[in-house]
Amino acid sequence: MGQTSSSTTPPKEDPDLTSSFGTNLQNFEMKTKILSQELITFIESSLEGGNLRETVSAISDALSDIEKAPLNIAVIGETGAGKSSLINALQGVGADKEGTAAPTGVVHTTSERTPYTYTKFPCVTLWDLPGIGSPAFQPHDYLKKIKFEEYDFFIIVSSGRFKHNDAELAKAIVQMNRSFYFVRTHIDLDLMVVKLSAPKRFDKENILEEILNSISSILKEVTYQEPPVFLVSNFNVSDFDFRKLETTLLEELPAYKRHIFMLTLPTVTESTIDRKRDMLKQKIWKESIMPRAWASIPFRGLTQNDIEMLEQTLNDYRSSFGLDEASLENIAGDLNVTLEELKANIKSPHLLSYEPDISLRDKLLKYISHPYFSKVFHLQNYFIDAVASDVKLILSKEELLTNKVRSFNSNVSRQLF
Repeated sequence: MGQTSSSTTPPKEDPDLTSSFGTNLQNFEMKTKILSQELITFIESSLEGGNLRETVSAISDALSDIEKAPLNIAVIGETGAGKSSLINALQGVGADKEGTAAPTGVVHTTSERTPYTYTKFPCVTLWDLPGIGSPAFQPHDYLKKIKFEEYDFFIIVSSGRFKHNDAELAKAIVQMNRSFYFVRTHIDLDLMVVKLSAPKRFDKENILEEILNSISSILKEVTYQEPPVFLVSNFNVSDFDFRKLETTLLEELPAYKRHIFMLTLPTVTESTIDRKRDMLKQKIWKESIMPRAWASIPFRGLTQNDIEMLEQTLNDYRSSFGLDEASLENIAGDLNVTLEELKANIKSPHLLSYEPDISLRDKLLKYISHPYFSKVFHLQNYFIDAVASDVKLILSKEELLTNKVRSFNSNVSRQLF
């Protein structure tokens, strides 16, 4: 295939690239704006106030309106790969359309990262990034300069043979739990070179398949994933994979927005739930060392009063997190599932329930990690951990949160969205 073939293995490693895309990744904390600050504040307030139903409603509404959420796509790759031309092709404009097109040319044209609103998906921003290897963007500090942590999705643009930079970018993106498409540009020029050099053996479809398979094989080797690969000509969008690229991008963006949303959500919900959990545990600790604290339960024979006391304690914690029976029933109705289906996913409602093969005494003893300290202290801590984990579990179930009955909308949700 000559010069157009992607190499079967990435070129020899560049020490600067290895440093930039490898060990320095620990310095990056990926950020996203897919959760608005208003939504974050509302979720934190609702969880702190123990209103789980309100939290679920706001999150469900946000997922239902995910098209309105912002998403930042980085178009990234080496200098001269055709990043700006690809953005113009996606926008449906020519490079000569002043003010709306990314500048292109035979010399280096992108000297700083530049945002373009994606005209076919207005809440998406396409970022035209300076190429790796340009004078001001050398590999050792490239990720820092382009603000690598701020992008939700990546399109790696490459021309000619598969390069080490391409492999390092792909590994860095996957390591930071983001996804990407790989776009091989100038494919029309590659085919022309092959045709001129060996016209009798020229077979367009076989050459395209060989290039595609070679790139896919290398990406699988370096990332252990199989990202989509597209072969395009930025100037001949009616041929090759450009229409497929555009269609795939538009079709997958809503699902990817939901993915990033659910990936980011725990940074808000879990930290708030953990703070509340730890505050309750601190209160328990203070009460446990006070003389008036009930020290233990006579496990040889639980009285009805003991059982009622434990049930009240557990119910208090469930109510504090908005996980009591009444709240669960309301949440189940909002999410269009039965109460039994909702409770089947969680643990706390069943902690004191009757089980035919084990006594309540033995069941309670299973919850206690240290039998020589206050049994009540351990049970209280166990109850709190179970309730907090249940709230996290409910808020992590995308399939549950997207099942919401659309007729229900809280006033706050309408204000937010």
